Amino acid sequence: MKLQIFVIIQIFTFICALYFLDESLILSALLLLCSGLFMNFSLHITIHHFVHFKYRNRLNNLLFECLYTLNLGLPFNFYQMQHFNHHRYDNRIGDFTSTWILKKDKIVPKVLFRYAFMWWVPSGVNMIKKSESEGYLSQKEKKNLLPQLILIVVFYAFLALMNPWYCLMYAMMVYTGWSLISLTNYGQHLPRKYGEEFTYSYSGKWYNFFFFNNGLHHEHHKEPHLDYKDLNNSEVNSLSIPHLFAGIFKGGVVK
Repeated sequence: MKLQIFVIIQIFTFICALYFLDESLILSALLLLCSGLFMNFSLHITIHHFVHFKYRNRLNNLLFECLYTLNLGLPFNFYQMQHFNHHRYDNRIGDFTSTWILKKDKIVPKVLFRYAFMWWVPSGVNMIKKSESEGYLSQKEKKNLLPQLILIVVFYAFLALMNPWYCLMYAMMVYTGWSLISLTNYGQHLPRKYGEEFTYSYSGKWYNFFFFNNGLHHEHHKEPHLDYKDLNNSEVNSLSIPHLFAGIFKGGVVK
């Protein structure tokens, strides 16, 4: 449950951004940016852990799936589907979130700016069809997509009734959050040379202490069945800067 701290901070800073909207536009904007930043950690740490290690109680799972749907502004089961696909293809062509693209019969790196800020472009319908055919989206999970999507629409309507600006601010948090998520994913899977290692870690001791070994992404891909606390730093493919900044600054120095 301690992993929920990132979700709590995301929600708290978003509520504070709404509260201070009439008091100080600058403070509200900073809090909204902070909320998007913690959405990044909510997904990469809290929600990611939930995908791999769900609760035994079905009701608990249902409640958290609804909560995480609102946290992400995207159906939880859609993210779960993407993540299972990600582990199957390991950033190779076929991975929905791959940092590589097949272009004119050549595999080339995706442009960072487009990858990070135009994350919404890929076709969700094609993703769903592929996930169904390859077996990591069950019929039950597919059926859950519509109620989760309706939940998001209802939440937008609720915010709009309270204040139309609240609705826009939620959309801005979601966009900012997913852009930072994409930046982090790019750093975790730097497109250096196709055919070699596809995952990179950040081994900073204090970073991994405060962020529950989130920096050990290479190790997670090697042993996805292990809980965060059980991951051991292999010091392989280790970056000199955290994943969020690695794509921007060319990954730092790979140790």
